[in-house]
Amino acid sequence: MSTRPRVLLPNGWVEGVSEPGLLVFRGIPFGRSTAGGERFRAPRPAVEWPGTLDASRFGQASAQVVGGAARLRRWSAVPPRSGAGEGCLNLNVWTPAADRGRRPVMVWLHGGGFSRGSGSFHLYSGDRLARHGNVVVVSINYRLGALGGLDLSAFGGGETTDSNRALRDQVVALEWVQANVEALGGDPENVTLFGQSAGAMSIASLMVAPLRAGLFQRAILQSGAGDNVLTPKQARHVAEVFLRAMGLNPDARDVVGLLREVDWPSLVAAQMKTVSAHALPLGTLAWQPVMDGDLVPGRPRELLGAGRGLEIPLLIGTNLDEWKMFTALDKRRRTLDEATLRSYLLRTFALSSEWKAGRAEPKAAEDQTERALALYGKVPDGGQRSPADIWAAVQRDRVFRHPAVLFADAHSRRDAPTWFYRFDWRPPLAPRRVGACHSLELAFVFGTLRTPWLRALFGASSRALSLSHRMQDAWLMFARTGDPNGGDQPEWPRYRPPKGKLAVLGADFTQDFSMEEELRNFWDQVRAEVVSPAQDP
Repeated sequence: MSTRPRVLLPNGWVEGVSEPGLLVFRGIPFGRSTAGGERFRAPRPAVEWPGTLDASRFGQASAQVVGGAARLRRWSAVPPRSGAGEGCLNLNVWTPAADRGRRPVMVWLHGGGFSRGSGSFHLYSGDRLARHGNVVVVSINYRLGALGGLDLSAFGGGETTDSNRALRDQVVALEWVQANVEALGGDPENVTLFGQSAGAMSIASLMVAPLRAGLFQRAILQSGAGDNVLTPKQARHVAEVFLRAMGLNPDARDVVGLLREVDWPSLVAAQMKTVSAHALPLGTLAWQPVMDGDLVPGRPRELLGAGRGLEIPLLIGTNLDEWKMFTALDKRRRTLDEATLRSYLLRTFALSSEWKAGRAEPKAAEDQTERALALYGKVPDGGQRSPADIWAAVQRDRVFRHPAVLFADAHSRRDAPTWFYRFDWRPPLAPRRVGACHSLELAFVFGTLRTPWLRALFGASSRALSLSHRMQDAWLMFARTGDPNGGDQPEWPRYRPPKGKLAVLGADFTQDFSMEEELRNFWDQVRAEVVSPAQDP
């Protein structure tokens, strides 16, 4: 007789595995295969399965580039046994007990630029959070790249397609949680949606989407906010670049039908070419959500400011050195000279101006470049930043910090509970090159600092472990009560504009302002000097 845990769900029996203090169910399907005729369509909920579903190992990850050295594949986001493909709509559950105990539920949306990653990545293992906080942790997969984000609404040719499939996958997963999590020990009326990077950007869109009420009651956005959506004009441009990369004429009537006939690796190869050729402003993701007038009716931050969206407790933040993740292994950008930096800034501001206003604004780009150089060139002690550090700081604020501040402002102005953080911890192995870069906080939130390949970077020092425990306590308290304060935690001030305070998550919990006033004013002006993208045709 099997001693593995079995639970009856609406779609049938599932059999997971027992781990110390936990029950774990992996690879449970929440949606049907998205291959063939279902490709580029909204997901359909999973059907009943015969017998008992083996939920002992992870399910398929979304179609994406799979490779790397053999010794590193065990740490890959793609499960080695099930691989990647179009049968990816599955999720994983870590629970202290399947006893209908109505524990807080934390649903994780992974990052990866909407083109890579999975809920099974070892860094996101939910066991430590579930065990430490007596909560149920759920991680999900959703369609990535062209399969999840390519907008084909202008290229149907009689074929039915749906927009924003990645978001629609997430919605169906949340509906699955509502229908199933109580049997797995969770409370469907206390669901916290938390995610990082593309996952956080997804949550921002879901907060203003016309959804069935009650899918989630709290939100945590790590390094992602409410500006990462494409206009219809941008989405059509990306689609045209992609179709040409596939060797297809965008004007042909049967492009959708042809795309449904090719294998998914061919689509992934074309999406890789598209990312390097789309010519959108740097930091704009080709497969991010599109303002479709339906699930994403507009820019999330602007909708929130207009009084639309969920007035739920929000915890949001960024890392001190976000952009260094993208430059740490890029010697060219780490050794910028001043002339190249100036060229980068001019191109960045000019592209943003062109896409936002529908035309290039060279004079505006020149003025913004000079102001950025003046503001970011100085440091508090009176010294000068290197060109590489100026570039990293500008991109951090343009892509991550300023959008997060705007989103927190819009949310808090409705008197919705809002808390802001800045993650400052820098690894002792590479404090300058890596810094408190994008994604570095993940191991602290999930308590995976002792993972072998991370231990060398973090050192797993007592100070790092202490910060991890404090962050986990704050995230868990927020999931339980909607407020990260509690226990023996240092005070975390509630965020209130216009000069909101945040918690600095470094060697110790301290407080600071969300953004220096002169930098805030600069980015406010940059955004005000061009026409809003929402007005694109």
